[in-house]
Amino acid sequence: MLKVTVTNLRKNFFNYLDKVSNGEIIYIYRHKKNVAKLLPPNIKDWRDQMKNKVEILVEPDELIAPIEDIWQEYV
Repeated sequence: MLKVTVTNLRKNFFNYLDKVSNGEIIYIYRHKKNVAKLLPPNIKDWRDQMKNKVEILVEPDELIAPIEDIWQEYV
């Protein structure tokens, strides 16, 4: 992960593009504020790499229904 100003990026644009193509992530700052991020094209979303998928095993109404005996204490 690199942090670079817009001015520095503009002066060395092709050098930074080479770094991004080699897998580096570059954060671009302007007036000390993060304004952009350069990512290599081969970075995938971590959600796509998950092996375990969430699966709801009960009906939605049962999932949000209150437990009667516990619920009575709070009414």
